[in-house]
Amino acid sequence: MSSLHLADLDPVYRSVSHEEAIAIANLGAQIYMATKDKLLDIWAEQQSAGEGEKAEAWRQEGGKAMLESLKSRLAAGEAAANRVSVLQAAVETEVERRVSDVLVTKQSEYQLAKIKEISVLREQIALLEGKETFVQMVTEAHAAMREKITSLEAQLMQQLTTNTKSSYAIGKAGEATVYELLNTHVVPTLPYASVKDMTAINHAADFHLSVMLESGVKAKLLIDSKKYKRRVNTAEIDKLYADVDANDEAHGGVMISLESHIFTMKQFQIARSPKQKPVVFLSFCDTNEDIRKDMITWAVRILIDILSQNSSDDKEMMIANLDGFLTGLDDSVMELDGSLKSLNKSIEALKTMRDGLIRKLVNFRAGKPMETEIQTALLEGCSHITRTGTKCGRKLINGTTFCKTHVKKEEE
Repeated sequence: MSSLHLADLDPVYRSVSHEEAIAIANLGAQIYMATKDKLLDIWAEQQSAGEGEKAEAWRQEGGKAMLESLKSRLAAGEAAANRVSVLQAAVETEVERRVSDVLVTKQSEYQLAKIKEISVLREQIALLEGKETFVQMVTEAHAAMREKITSLEAQLMQQLTTNTKSSYAIGKAGEATVYELLNTHVVPTLPYASVKDMTAINHAADFHLSVMLESGVKAKLLIDSKKYKRRVNTAEIDKLYADVDANDEAHGGVMISLESHIFTMKQFQIARSPKQKPVVFLSFCDTNEDIRKDMITWAVRILIDILSQNSSDDKEMMIANLDGFLTGLDDSVMELDGSLKSLNKSIEALKTMRDGLIRKLVNFRAGKPMETEIQTALLEGCSHITRTGTKCGRKLINGTTFCKTHVKKEEE
């Protein structure tokens, strides 16, 4: 089909816009299709006889040419159809083969997958069975452990209760001892003095001792008693300080340890609370009842004397003098301990010399030599060399040159 040129169309197409030209063309096409048959009829009526014969001849020739063309095309179509049927049969055969191969492969893969799944399931079942057994064992062990824990908790609670009762009883016994000392030996010796038991009240120390100062003013002393096997620690000291400082009526305090020493505190030491209230520390360790009476009475009288001072400087001076005096006493006690040790050594040496002299007399009466190796050793005492480089000198065990203490060491 040749292309359509604008010059071939009606001049009206050239006088309108592009959009209007398209609209006219579309409208003309619709009108043409609607009036085509009528136009053909009009054209046929207007043809002449010769023109009609020519048209009929052209139609017949065109039909024959079309039939010939159709025959060749039909033959080609039949051949193509045959080829298509052969190809279709081959394709179907190949498809069946491939489908069969795929099915076999997929079936094998499916079987392998199922085998793996079955193996995994068997393992899981075995694990579950083992887990059930393990859980049962753990449950039984847990139950047995709970019973054991319950039994141990009951025993522990009973032991704690026993220990608490025992500690409570020991503490009460110590409190009773101090309370009796205050009532029978301190209060009777001081005018207008009285003691109040505060053991049932927290943060108030054990006893409140009310005394009269030289100025006629009443003063209150907080007294705390401890009956420990170990040393009284600093926490208990700080607690007494806090109790003394928290009580506005309290002027000072006394801590008494019945059976042990007080940590960081010397005997009769006078310390000060954070609010500068004097506190005396006593230890009744290795003391008899008479000495305890004098110690607690002395501590209370010392506090009364300190509190009776007119100014804080006087109080500090008195405490300093007491500290110096007590330090001197401690030094004297240490010197006496050293002297006693020296005297004991001298006594042991004298006993050894006495034994030597007796041995000499015995040997002389028996007609034996007055001095042998053993007799000479008797005069000198134990021959063990101490850390200071000197001989021990203590009394010997018969048949040896060593005392009781060093004979075993030498044998080892």
